[in-house]
Amino acid sequence: MSKLQKIFIGIFCAGVLLCGVGTGVALTEFSALSYGGKLALGKTDMRTEYIDVTYEAGEDKLDLTGWYRWMPEDVKTDKSVPVNTVRFCVTYNAERVEPYAYWNEEEGYAAVSWHWKDGEDEVALMMQAKDLVLENLREGKIVSLDVLALEDVTVLVNPAEEGKVRLIY
Repeated sequence: MSKLQKIFIGIFCAGVLLCGVGTGVALTEFSALSYGGKLALGKTDMRTEYIDVTYEAGEDKLDLTGWYRWMPEDVKTDKSVPVNTVRFCVTYNAERVEPYAYWNEEEGYAAVSWHWKDGEDEVALMMQAKDLVLENLREGKIVSLDVLALEDVTVLVNPAEEGKVRLIY
């Protein structure tokens, strides 16, 4: 074996050793991290609002639709809700969205949605997210980041209409 081959074998073995040490250090650092919870990005002004949607009395069934993330699993009854009305109790971030509800005549369903407010600086949000992630990593924590918008919806109907209402997704 020539001298050059011995040097290359030595360099290869040193590289494998350094990779092993680097992997061990990375795994040790990663295993030392803890979960720091969920943090909100940007401004938050959480509000709860009731939005009523009325529909025609002749409907056999009333379908309610919405986004899977916040749509409830069942419909609640409330005597204060008028007949032929669906009341959506919406919790949302007033700094970011404006919720609304509507009745779709053609397909016969009620739905809740929202409009994003103008003026949101997405680059500023991205930079805030970067700062939060790095700050928490320095403290040994991994965090979840969320841009709060529409957070919760409760559907209320009159007890007389409980059997007419179903949720679709």
